[in-house]
Amino acid sequence: MTKINKQIIKTKANILKSIRDFFGKEGFLEIDTPTLVSSPDPSPFNEVFKIEGKNLYLTPSPEFNIKKLISLGLKNVYQITKAYRDWQENDPLHLNEFTILEWYRDNADYSDLMTDCENLLNHIIKNLIYQKRKIDLSPPWQRISCKEAFGKYAQVNLDEFFEIRNAQRICKNKGYQVNERNSWEELYHQIFLNEVEPKLPKEQPLILYDYPSPLAALSKIKDTDPRYTERFEFYIGGLEMGNGYSELTDWKEQEKRLKADLITRKEKGMKVFDYDHEFVNALKSGIPKTAGIAVGIDRLVMLFTDCADIHEVAPLSL
Repeated sequence: MTKINKQIIKTKANILKSIRDFFGKEGFLEIDTPTLVSSPDPSPFNEVFKIEGKNLYLTPSPEFNIKKLISLGLKNVYQITKAYRDWQENDPLHLNEFTILEWYRDNADYSDLMTDCENLLNHIIKNLIYQKRKIDLSPPWQRISCKEAFGKYAQVNLDEFFEIRNAQRICKNKGYQVNERNSWEELYHQIFLNEVEPKLPKEQPLILYDYPSPLAALSKIKDTDPRYTERFEFYIGGLEMGNGYSELTDWKEQEKRLKADLITRKEKGMKVFDYDHEFVNALKSGIPKTAGIAVGIDRLVMLFTDCADIHEVAPLSL
């Protein structure tokens, strides 16, 4: 167990207070949804915890349940809750149990959420020093597309990278280990994690947007270019802080993605379960144009307490 720091605990309490104050002024409703579910998000990038002897799982995100409530007519909602992911390795940026903030803005798209992020962070604090870098959080934040980032930092044309053979060739030419079993996502992340993300600016906040469609998650595909999605992540001080998007409301496409994720989970030897039919039925009943985002509270605490290891801000976590 990491040594308990009372000041960190107080800082987290102040951050939570500021978040609730911000969304109260924005007219949002705070809601509460279960953390025990029978059908969690089947994303093949996150393993889940199963309750032994029961068909129940600790949810990796409240997203599905929040959208069920939105389908009932709730608008502009947010939740602060615990979430759980079974990370196989102990690293300085991930916890098995963590605190997450999610909010959903009615009649909005991902560009509206970008503005929300700028305003929320400035409501909490204007300037900070993280790892010896002074960071000004004043808007507007720098925005760069994934395509621009790959070109600038990795000298890769992302438009060409969509073809699997091209992706294999590009990765091989860069010296990465490549075989026929590598998925497109694995090839993408070889370059992104090694050449793009480490070079993103750390002296100012950055919004990285328009993720490739194979990484759509639950986001809407761009009308102007179906190779990309209306999804973004924002970074502060080199830390990825949140993941947001214009929500996918097409239930047929959503069901297709959920089934595909379950197939991938099975191929990877991960836990497999039925997808959330109630979630799909909620989309069938109709969800209005909505944009939503998840932000890690523990990483916010890291940022505001100048901690390089997330375990320092969650000393009682396993």
